[in-house]
Amino acid sequence: MEGLFVLFCLLFHHSAAIMVMDETSCVEVEERICGTCHTIYMEECRMKMVEEMMPVKVSMCKNVTRFERICKIVMNYKMVEEKHPICKMEMMDKSHTFCQEKLGSAVARSEDPCKHVMKCEIGMKKMKKQYPKIVCEKVAIGEEEKCVDMVKLKKKKHEANYCSFIPKTVCHQDEVNECRMVRRKMCNYQDRLAQKNS
Repeated sequence: MEGLFVLFCLLFHHSAAIMVMDETSCVEVEERICGTCHTIYMEECRMKMVEEMMPVKVSMCKNVTRFERICKIVMNYKMVEEKHPICKMEMMDKSHTFCQEKLGSAVARSEDPCKHVMKCEIGMKKMKKQYPKIVCEKVAIGEEEKCVDMVKLKKKKHEANYCSFIPKTVCHQDEVNECRMVRRKMCNYQDRLAQKNS
């Protein structure tokens, strides 16, 4: 009971820590004790290599095709209907009379000769017109390496402070309690918080 009380006080003193029994350290011991005895736990620390999963930044790279936008101007044609002067040549005299009306009169031809006259009027006419158009396309011009940064968990070894509390029996001789052989289980305790903080 006294040993448990001392352990309780020790754990209370280290209230910020997480004390965990190390099952692998437990041993059955038989010892001769004389007088009033109790168990105390002595802290022992040492540096130890531990393995943990830790975040690591890695670069993932791959080759990708590089494209370039190339544009050019091409001429397109289309038929449009526009207002346009429509002209034709006609034979007319000075009085603007069609000569065909006087063909039968030889006198008229000698006195008032006919001439070529261009006669025009505005009408709708179909025409072929050209207009520029920009045509673009993506053209592969080679490859380039593209990388992105990622965070992955990787197993790493690092040095950490490893603390254990080792049991020790302390006795005070008295006249009441005689010496006796006692068999009991002794285990170490570990400070897990100290390991994590290191």
